Amino acid sequence: MTASWAGFGSSMLLTLALLTGVPPRSRAVQWPFLVSYSSLVLTFVTSQSGTSLAMDVLIWAAVMAVLAVGIKYRRLDKLRFLFCPPAP
Repeated sequence: MTASWAGFGSSMLLTLALLTGVPPRSRAVQWPFLVSYSSLVLTFVTSQSGTSLAMDVLIWAAVMAVLAVGIKYRRLDKLRFLFCPPAP
């Protein structure tokens, strides 16, 4: 339940930041995205029946770590070359 409210609050903060003109690459946009998306994953994983809480938390931590690395070290111009290599 707490993850649901954390995700809701973070998504509202993210929406407010984007609507008021905060640059998308700023921390005021990137970190609320990380928290809201990982909270969404945590809420979904814990709602599944038959899984242990320890496994749910490990999945959530892994998703949060992948997103944090992606947000910190990847830029859109670098991702474009990974998926669409330049023409020879």
